[in-house]
Amino acid sequence: MAALRDRALTAWDQPRSKKVRRIVYHVVRGAKKFAVGSGNAAWVVGTTMLVMVMPLVFEIDREQQLLEYEGGMGVAQPIVLK
Repeated sequence: MAALRDRALTAWDQPRSKKVRRIVYHVVRGAKKFAVGSGNAAWVVGTTMLVMVMPLVFEIDREQQLLEYEGGMGVAQPIVLK
């Protein structure tokens, strides 16, 4: 077990190992920045939808209900004589 540990420690300090560690570090750092940036963008889009689009949807729904109500008012019910 000690031999394996010694081999790992010597491999850790080799130039090739340092290059691989540096590459892995930059890839992980870039992925983390991308994930954080995507989360921020999703928050901006969601907030914009709530603030700007949802009131428009509510207004369109209200207008549609009003048109349906007014359309129903103009139709007279037929009188059935018995």
